Amino acid sequence: MTKPTKIDLDRPDVEVRYMNWLAQISGIGMFSSLYFIGGRGSTKTTAFQAERLQEMVYDMPGAPVALVADTFTNLQKNVWPTLQEGLRLLGWEENIHYVVEKEPLEHWKQRPVNIISSYKHTVVFFNGFNLTFISLDRPSTAAGKSYVAIIGDEVKFFPEHKIAKLTKAVRGYKVKFGNSPFYRSQTFTTDMPNPNLIGEHDWILKHRKRMTIKQIIRILKVGFVYNDIKKEYVIARDSGDRKELAIVKRKLDRWEARWRKVRKKSVFFWVASSFINADILGVDFFSEEFETNLEDVAQAILSLKPKLMAGNRFYSKLTEKHFYKDGNDAYWSDHFGISDFEDCRILAKLNRKKALDAGMDFGNMLSMIVAQDGNKREYNILKEFYTLPPNSIREIADQFIEYFKLHEEKTLNLYYDRAGNNYSKTGQDLASQIKKAIEKTEKGTRTGWKVILRSIGQGTIHSNTEYNFMVDLLSETNTLLPSVRIDQFNCRSLKSSLELAPTKVVNRNGRKLIVKDKRSEGLPIHKLPTQSTNFSDAFKYLLCRKQWLNLNKAGRKQSSGNVSMVG
Repeated sequence: MTKPTKIDLDRPDVEVRYMNWLAQISGIGMFSSLYFIGGRGSTKTTAFQAERLQEMVYDMPGAPVALVADTFTNLQKNVWPTLQEGLRLLGWEENIHYVVEKEPLEHWKQRPVNIISSYKHTVVFFNGFNLTFISLDRPSTAAGKSYVAIIGDEVKFFPEHKIAKLTKAVRGYKVKFGNSPFYRSQTFTTDMPNPNLIGEHDWILKHRKRMTIKQIIRILKVGFVYNDIKKEYVIARDSGDRKELAIVKRKLDRWEARWRKVRKKSVFFWVASSFINADILGVDFFSEEFETNLEDVAQAILSLKPKLMAGNRFYSKLTEKHFYKDGNDAYWSDHFGISDFEDCRILAKLNRKKALDAGMDFGNMLSMIVAQDGNKREYNILKEFYTLPPNSIREIADQFIEYFKLHEEKTLNLYYDRAGNNYSKTGQDLASQIKKAIEKTEKGTRTGWKVILRSIGQGTIHSNTEYNFMVDLLSETNTLLPSVRIDQFNCRSLKSSLELAPTKVVNRNGRKLIVKDKRSEGLPIHKLPTQSTNFSDAFKYLLCRKQWLNLNKAGRKQSSGNVSMVG
């Protein structure tokens, strides 16, 4: 073998990019299918996903590929923008190298091989390669279509039966693309799933058995040789020696063919902590993470399998039955595109001619959940909103106004912490401020909404009172109380907050009582929505209203099984 060659990194036509060691392995191997569990900040999307996507575009011009997420909102707000950022770091820009929900640019010579009747939910690249956005909460987006590969991020939120059904659509265009190592490939990334939490799935771990170590080593050996020959080719091309260039070109073609052949039907499975990207994340990132929640660090940073949760969940009776997955209306799901902002028309269980209820928690983070009576005893929690500092009441009010602008019965019953009534005599109380912010825009224009403050005069709802009430409410043994149902996708932060809220035991007047452990509200600001008890408090204020507390007392049978004292 020839002596390794070096390229002058100071050349104006050479761009140096950083890539962590595992992303380099993935780039050198470009394995057929990739299953990657990575810690927070490990560049799962911007490096691993984007690099593979760019390689697919070059390798399969004109091919249709599915980009999947659990919800369209998550795809729209998180997955696709992050993937776009990865493409931008690789030098690709929108409306130059690809277009979103538009017809291909006129000067592009190649077109998609598949027939695209509507460009909504579609990204087309310069050579006809195209991505179709598919949301598992909108089955119609994938109906009747065929794809040559599938890409998914945050797959811990994918129910196994749904993704298994979708992978059956990865089957078409074998004659044209069957020789590509990416044909019928899967690219799935996520952080470590916690099956103890409702809505998280660990099926990705099954793919570990599919990886053949000997094949992976063989691919990497060939890949490193092929990479070195690419360097030789660049230097030979710059030298101007045509004979040398022809020799290196023949060698390059031979090793490229070997590289493509050895990669076919390969599976690469890897679990990595956030430390693979330590050089970029820096010491402060890890210091901050380790100072907070050790259990969260073990899973989200170190990528360790979660242990079985101890029986210390505050909402101990919360189960899968309390969440629904069919909260999005099929017609409006198809109507909204990747560039559109959804509004209340998407909510299948919303009656736009009936008043709304809302529970709100005032604090460092403002959180609001919106609900409405459903059929029979059902009480549906439909949507969540929140703001983080420095945003405050005006911003969360604007979110609500914009989302529910087409709601016809503009009456909102607001339930909140009694502390929100402080300073009401001077008009400086938070409850009055949110009422005014929803009823009038920042410029003073009336919105048509009427906000009724329902917590005036209500006493403090002690944590132990909430615990007892929630045990009965969520057990659904008291027929005087409603059956609470929560939109799993439109209330994701609420769901996480309820699942993670822990208990602690306190001693009051000689009695040991179970209360909510609220230390998580001291977490860094960006962690508050999903990891703190803030949203669970909005849930408390919405449901622990005087009327329902009294109904619970009337219908509750006194039994030792419902007593929350420990001794």
